Amino acid sequence: MNLKVTSRTLSIAGRQIRFDLPADPEELLQQALDGEAKGSCDWDPYWGLLWAAAPKTAEVILQHRWQKPLRSMELGCGVGVAGIAALMAGLDVTFADHAADAVRMAQSNAAQNGFSDAAGLMFDWQHPPAEQFDFIFGSDILYDSAGHGPLLQTLKSMLSPGGEVWIGDAGRINAPRFVEQAIKAGWSVELRNAMNEPIKKPGHLEYRLIVLSRKA
Repeated sequence: MNLKVTSRTLSIAGRQIRFDLPADPEELLQQALDGEAKGSCDWDPYWGLLWAAAPKTAEVILQHRWQKPLRSMELGCGVGVAGIAALMAGLDVTFADHAADAVRMAQSNAAQNGFSDAAGLMFDWQHPPAEQFDFIFGSDILYDSAGHGPLLQTLKSMLSPGGEVWIGDAGRINAPRFVEQAIKAGWSVELRNAMNEPIKKPGHLEYRLIVLSRKA
């Protein structure tokens, strides 16, 4: 990765999360276009943005009372803000993305916060690896409805029996479509607000936590 970066610090649930992210979105876009022209699958121009739902998902994770250090994966990790929060909460986190630069930056950001041994995993949702996790979480990964099917297949393949999925979303139009598709695919779905409280129907552009589990 050869990108200019800028450093940020967020105060979330009483914790300070330090991280780097690409300084120039135009530079990130150009690298993505170059990668696409070369036929590389690692050309996502969006991984380096701090998306709206990530800090809120991080806060929900930090405020939750975890009973044990679950084997967890941040899916579509980007720069890794929610994953770092999960590490601070005592979870065993693997940073996963289809962009290799994202995985590397998330791991580097984790190291900045005292977690130098966080694992990384790069893969395409069309081809999930043969690994399973007790808890899978992500933020702002529902923006492309074409990815909903592969995402659900990845979750089905990689979620351990009895596990749970949390997806934080800023209330974009594709989130309800994903929920409908997940229910049709046999998932149990619950919607929660930023306080991790159940809600029936969040408003447009209102943060929601989409919680998925497999039906017994």
